[in-house]
Amino acid sequence: MKGNRQLSEVAGMTQKITDNLKSETRWLRLLFMVFFAFVGYICGMLVMLVAFIQIVHGFIMGEPNQRLLRLSYGLNRFLFHVIQFITYNSDQKPYPFNDWPDGNPCCEKSDAKE
Repeated sequence: MKGNRQLSEVAGMTQKITDNLKSETRWLRLLFMVFFAFVGYICGMLVMLVAFIQIVHGFIMGEPNQRLLRLSYGLNRFLFHVIQFITYNSDQKPYPFNDWPDGNPCCEKSDAKE
């Protein structure tokens, strides 16, 4: 009796796996995840470039560039949305499928002046 129940559970599990493998929505999600992982990688590199430019700008001008602060803030928020999507913490696809994350940087000026 116990063996029949286990066979029934295995058969049910096998059917569920088969159904999941045939699910178009799961495969489409996988494609979007791969796409956004690539875009997130590029975005991360862009964030590092902006950080480098901000360092140089800080040495030259004595303060960060406000336009780059807004850009980096948007990139950071976008990257957060990408990570949320590819880790299944959100089902909402990031930009361009939703609005670009807006808002202003949390800090007007850096307090780390030396």
